[in-house]
Amino acid sequence: MKYLLHGYYIDYHSNNKSKLCVLCLLHELRVISRRQLLELINLEFYLSMNGLKATLRGLVKNNLVDKNQNGKEVYYFLTKEGHLSIGGFYTFPKVPEYNLNHHLQINNYLIKTIRLVKDHEHLKRIISERRIVYEAKDLNSHAKGRKFFVPDFRVRFRDKNRLEINWSFEIELTMKTRRRYRSSIFPKYIKELEKNKNAHVIYVTPSGAIREELEAFKRVFYQAETKKDARLGELFDRFHILSDKNFETELKYLLETDPGINWLPEKENNLYQDGSVQETLELFVEEKKGEEKEETEKEENKLSKSKMKFNPDAF
Repeated sequence: MKYLLHGYYIDYHSNNKSKLCVLCLLHELRVISRRQLLELINLEFYLSMNGLKATLRGLVKNNLVDKNQNGKEVYYFLTKEGHLSIGGFYTFPKVPEYNLNHHLQINNYLIKTIRLVKDHEHLKRIISERRIVYEAKDLNSHAKGRKFFVPDFRVRFRDKNRLEINWSFEIELTMKTRRRYRSSIFPKYIKELEKNKNAHVIYVTPSGAIREELEAFKRVFYQAETKKDARLGELFDRFHILSDKNFETELKYLLETDPGINWLPEKENNLYQDGSVQETLELFVEEKKGEEKEETEKEENKLSKSKMKFNPDAF
């Protein structure tokens, strides 16, 4: 959770950490169900359902958050007072429940993603849609009245040169128009993949019909791009369209095998206090070289298997 709330200072040892986490999560994601709040907080520290209910009762009583019912599910959102209490910097939504189901579904996939990526050694941060839009608009004189097309959330890693690698996630619950996919969405993501060689775009949908349409557009763009330059076929190995059923399995595989984010830091010589460098005594030089060669071959085999090749004829 701390990777999602990287823009806030929260003392996770304080007595009011639960209260602050709830307020900041609602500010970051706009609307969250009680079950989702419990799952998000427990990614960082233990909080029982009774403890969460007590925290929420206090926040509602002090008019910092409000709640509503969605079937059997209770969801929460910030009030104006709650927004001001944490110095909210995103635009305060006039209708927090707008597109409610979509936001709650995004939260579900976000939680699944955080569970899988939170222990990755090269994870830098997790960025919500609201944060992406905020950063695009901040101090941008051309942003007024303009709509920004951004992913539903983004996972950011560091590469071996400390540069950023973005994995953009789109949770597709409603089908856009063909013109929008053809003229706006797909060209933007293909350009992003071409510009950033380690970036990934990951579409997820629980709908078979939507997935079929997305696969068709991917195939059309693959054929068009590779006709111009065969080398561009590599881009589509990093453009993923996943079903709800295989989302976690495929994402776990990518996290374990993608060469861009699975790099080993260079070993540094140990320095003593007097500034001298620790030297390694090479007693078995030939044996060590043989072991290094074997490890190199294993690593090359692993990397060759890690590339998920896109085959347009498979669809």
